Amino acid sequence: MRVLDLLKSAAKQLQEAGIESPKSDAEWLLAAVLNTDGTNLYLMHERRLQPDERARFDAFLSRRLKREPLQYILGICEFYGFEFVVSPAVLIPRPETELLVEKVVELAAEISSPRIIDLGTGSGSIAVSLAKLMAKARLVATDISTAALEMAQKNAQRHGVAERIEFRLADMTQSETLSSSKSFDIVVSNPPYILETERPSLQPEIRDWEPAAALYVDDDGLKFYRYIIDYCYRCLRAGGWVACEMASQRSSAIAGLFRAAGFHDVQIIKDLAGLERHVIGQRL
Repeated sequence: MRVLDLLKSAAKQLQEAGIESPKSDAEWLLAAVLNTDGTNLYLMHERRLQPDERARFDAFLSRRLKREPLQYILGICEFYGFEFVVSPAVLIPRPETELLVEKVVELAAEISSPRIIDLGTGSGSIAVSLAKLMAKARLVATDISTAALEMAQKNAQRHGVAERIEFRLADMTQSETLSSSKSFDIVVSNPPYILETERPSLQPEIRDWEPAAALYVDDDGLKFYRYIIDYCYRCLRAGGWVACEMASQRSSAIAGLFRAAGFHDVQIIKDLAGLERHVIGQRL
């Protein structure tokens, strides 16, 4: 079968399976098999796949039809213009989290050599991006998952910033184990914030494939923000900032927690869809 015919057939199957972007996904999968990009893919539209190429494409397509995320199949994800290695051990970095990175860069603009800690680093997308964007920044990236930390370290090495990021295996709910001195200028986190009761409403790609420990909280959507506040009072310097991603439906309650804890200039920041997605505050 020609490349063009194969793309049409695959896109039809993906559409029937409820995939939101069937044509694009088919292109990404076939481009990966042929080790090319979308533009060159159509320049070879008359090409016929070799048996091993067809077998690999069929395996990729079968996985996507089961709603496995495209990023896990390809093993890569773009975030803030940088390419990250990903697997089911880590969350897939989201475009809305890029705004969190932008905000941290803005907050750090007046600090000559900012010290930043990323709580729950996952793939390392936040910490690595910050290190790439700020040559003088020094970072600590923590996670409770050994597999996630290994992935984050791989991404740091991939982007040449591993020497400026310290990776620590640590539980965010045990803040006293993370650090012992008020040495950080900025605390940043994209913690678990989806309630278990909200899980059934999620897309299969999220609900059935992404790591539950990085997504869900049992019955208290404010739980991790309380731990983050506690950590800030242990390890964030006076005048330092905290920046977190959050569930938009709980944004007011989360911002209220920071205000009640004495944080100054607490702000809620909307994402590109207009949803209240991030909260920042300054420790006095």
